[in-house]
Amino acid sequence: MDFASAKSALVGVLSSVKPSEVPQLLDWMRNSEELDDYCFDNSHVILQAIAEDLRASLPVAAVLESEPMAVQKTQQAARPTVHVDAFLYDEEAVDSLCEEGKMSRHYCLNCGSHRTAVLGFISHSFSAVELRFLFQHALPQLAGRVLVDVGSRLGAVLYGVGL
Repeated sequence: MDFASAKSALVGVLSSVKPSEVPQLLDWMRNSEELDDYCFDNSHVILQAIAEDLRASLPVAAVLESEPMAVQKTQQAARPTVHVDAFLYDEEAVDSLCEEGKMSRHYCLNCGSHRTAVLGFISHSFSAVELRFLFQHALPQLAGRVLVDVGSRLGAVLYGVGL
């Protein structure tokens, strides 16, 4: 469907909605996560491209030998836990890694048996969704201000502020 046809169809739908319900419908269209798959803005595409580039040059866990604290936190967890960088790997990417056998959401409780339990996941990064929310909704306009990102492992916060 081209733009003119889609616009016409949308106006048709809106004209058939009770006038008192139109503001609720428009609010839903603006804010609902149900439409995220259809509404890609440039910031989403930019963050996705940065994450893809970084994934290509980092190990799956995205924890380097120079980050002993991240490794230590993972090892101190009450149950077996793996580190998954939320900026690099959204839920869909984790699902793909699990399907490819590169990652698992479960661990064996008794080696050799079929008895398994869910593996804990931890991230030390904001996800792209969290970054967009933070810089587009939660924080005031940062134009003309200096932002210091202390401790951002991969620069995700700085990528987010640049949107």
